[in-house]
Amino acid sequence: METKNNNRWVLLLFAMICMLIMGVCYTYSLFNPYVQEHFGVDQATATLPYTIFIAVFVLGNYLGGVSTTKNGMKKTLVIGYVLMFLGWFITAFLPGNLFWAMVLTFGGLFGIGDGMVYNVIVALTPKWFPDRKGLASGLTLAALGLSATIFSPMVSGWLSSYGFRRSFMIVAFIYVGVAIIGLLSLKNPPEGYMIQSTPGAGTGVAPQKQYEVREAVKTKEFWIVMALYFCAVPAYLLISAIFVSYGKSKGLDATMATLGVSIASLCQVGGRLILPTISDKIGRKSAFVVAFLVTVAGIVLLTFANGPLYVACFALLSLSYGGCNACFGPIAADIWGTKNLGTILSLTMIGFGVGSIASTILNKVLGPGTAFIVAGVIAAIGVILVFMLPGKNKKEA
Repeated sequence: METKNNNRWVLLLFAMICMLIMGVCYTYSLFNPYVQEHFGVDQATATLPYTIFIAVFVLGNYLGGVSTTKNGMKKTLVIGYVLMFLGWFITAFLPGNLFWAMVLTFGGLFGIGDGMVYNVIVALTPKWFPDRKGLASGLTLAALGLSATIFSPMVSGWLSSYGFRRSFMIVAFIYVGVAIIGLLSLKNPPEGYMIQSTPGAGTGVAPQKQYEVREAVKTKEFWIVMALYFCAVPAYLLISAIFVSYGKSKGLDATMATLGVSIASLCQVGGRLILPTISDKIGRKSAFVVAFLVTVAGIVLLTFANGPLYVACFALLSLSYGGCNACFGPIAADIWGTKNLGTILSLTMIGFGVGSIASTILNKVLGPGTAFIVAGVIAAIGVILVFMLPGKNKKEA
C-alpha cells in the first residue's frame, strides 16, 4: 500500500532527472564535426558510432531486463552506468588512427549501458503508479525528449572551449553524477504495493496475473505489440532523417528548417507526455488509434505539402511518434503485469529495431516520395492491429 514513507512522486521526479541527464548523448550531431576532425573521417562515416549506438541500445534493453530479473535493479544500474561511463571516457583517449575503436566504445559499450539503464527506469515507474501508468511513463520519457534541447547549448560551449577529448571526458563524468543520483534514489516499491485496495489506503488497483517471460512470448498480444512497435517507426524516422534536404524541394528555407526542427522536437516531447497521460482516461487502444491516425493524416498532407504545411507535417509525425512510443510501457504493464516488464518490453522492441532498418531501406530503394506512402500504409496497418488487442476500457486495454 502507498504510505508516507513511499513518496512515489519524489521517486518519479528523480527518475525524470536521470532520464533528462541520460539524454546528453542525443546531442551527438554537435560532436560530429569534432569526430570528423579528430579521426580524419567524412561526415557520413562520423555518424557510424551513433548509428551503432541506436542499434545496440535495443540489445542493451534486453540485457537490462534479464539482468534485473537475475541480479536485481541496483546491480543492473551499476553495470549500466559503468558501461556508459567507459563508453565516453575510453573514446576521449582514442588516437586519431583508431576510429573503428569508437564504434566499439561509443556504439558498443555506451549503447549497451544506456539501454540497460533505460530499461530499468522505464520498467520502474509503472510499478509505482499502477493506477497512472500512462502519466508516469509520459513524464519520464518527456524528460528524455527535452534533454537534447536543454543540453545542446552546454555541449556546444564545451566543444568550442575544450575540443573533442575534454568534452567527451566531461560527458563521461556527467554520467557518473547521474549514476549517483540513480543509485541513491531509485528503488522498487514494496511487495504488494497498491495491488489491492483497502479502506483508507487511497486508490487501489485490482490484482492481475504477473506473466513470466516465457508465458508472455506465447501470447498473441506479445506479437501484436511487437508489430505495433514496427508500425510506429518508419514515418517519423524517414522525415527526421531527410527533413532539411527533402524540404528544399518543398520550399523550405534555412530559417524555416531551423524553426521546423525546434517545433518538431517540442511536439515529440508533448506527445510523450500528453498521449500516455490521456490513455489513463480513454484507454491504451484509443490512444494508439489516435497516434496512428495522426501519422496517416501527416503522410497524406505530406504528399502535397509545401513551406509551412510541410513543417506542420513534421510536427504531426513527431507528435504521434513521441506519444505512440511512450504508450508501449503502460500497455505492456496492463497486459503482462510489472514483475517482468523490463524484459518483456525489451523483446517487443525488436519491432522498433526492425522498423528503424526498414525506414532506411525504404528511402534508399524507393526514394522519399514512395517511401512516405508505404510508411503511411504501415501506420494504417497499425490501426488494424490495435483492434486485435483485447480489452475495452483503460484497465484492460
